[in-house]
Amino acid sequence: MNSRRLFFLGLALLVMIIFANCSNAQPPAPTETVRELSWSQIALPESVAASSLSSMADNLLVGGRASAGGDHPVLLVVDPAGSARPVPLQPNSPYAKVADLISVAAGGNKVVALGAAHGGAHANFRWTVWAGSPERLDDYPQTFETFGGQSAGGLLDIVYTSDGPAIAGTWAAPEGGLDAAVWLSRGERWIRQNSAGTALANTAQLQVAPRAASAAGSAMIIMGSVITFGDGAEQRAAVWTWPSRKSAWTLQQLPDAGTHSEALSSGCMQTCWVSGHADGKVALWTFDPAHANGSASRDSTLPAMEIDTDGPGPRTVLSGDQAGVIFSDNGNTRLLLHDSRGWQAFAAPAGSVLDATSVGDRLYAIVKINDTVGLWTVVPH
Repeated sequence: MNSRRLFFLGLALLVMIIFANCSNAQPPAPTETVRELSWSQIALPESVAASSLSSMADNLLVGGRASAGGDHPVLLVVDPAGSARPVPLQPNSPYAKVADLISVAAGGNKVVALGAAHGGAHANFRWTVWAGSPERLDDYPQTFETFGGQSAGGLLDIVYTSDGPAIAGTWAAPEGGLDAAVWLSRGERWIRQNSAGTALANTAQLQVAPRAASAAGSAMIIMGSVITFGDGAEQRAAVWTWPSRKSAWTLQQLPDAGTHSEALSSGCMQTCWVSGHADGKVALWTFDPAHANGSASRDSTLPAMEIDTDGPGPRTVLSGDQAGVIFSDNGNTRLLLHDSRGWQAFAAPAGSVLDATSVGDRLYAIVKINDTVGLWTVVPH
């Protein structure tokens, strides 16, 4: 075979390889269409930084802290027109005077809140518990050992079930690590329940990592993850449910959760939705809080969008009879809502979403960008 024939044979082979590679090339992934909504910012009193949201009838409760005149806690009632009214607060302990109301909840005309302030030699959180109504909220001092001491973990949320308020957090496990823990009120005192022997406790095969809590009727729900040790450590999204105070806690590891996932926020109507992330993408599951074991499923139609897994995490919101998810990634905030056409992606105010909720057909979100915290609202339909 002469050199000329070798040249053309090689050229033909090269063309065949290029053609095969072009034939097997995958089309570029479709870009998610992000639509616009008319968000508006709610004016809050000077120096107020909102931290937490909760619905109460037709109004919104906003917890936080203000810096004008020295740091002090703030609770606001925002009506449907966007007008904010301060609720008088009565701090009765030193740390209550400078607390940030990081979690608020309502049951009927009753309001409870959880305050946090750094203090002590190690600047640990000092917790305060507040109770009252939309007309006045009082700090009820607890003993240091109630939430503090060598066995203390941290507090996550205060919630209001039909059986009364409850606090979710963590507490030292007898064999090391931190168990999930729950405190219930007895008059003005808060009593930690024993987690040993329940689904809230660590085992030799599983470590619990609670992150947030919510309520649905008589049920209390804790979201987070469990770390399991098999061929390697895996962190898997999980929910703990307590259908009523007469029942036992149930742990459910959420399905299709990948190798690194967390559940971080839930919202309930006839069913419950819990949002979080799985392998770096936003995720949404449904489950029945009354029969949680084995009832969960992941929404496989939710757009696979990147999420900041080191940030505050997504928030589940309710829109009509459907759930939605608002979350942030790399300074961009997105709202995913479901309608007759499927999931729709909307732009939300830039920054990092700290909390979100819905009141009627209106959505509210606290978004932080740089050092500025704003309260935003929109009616998506």
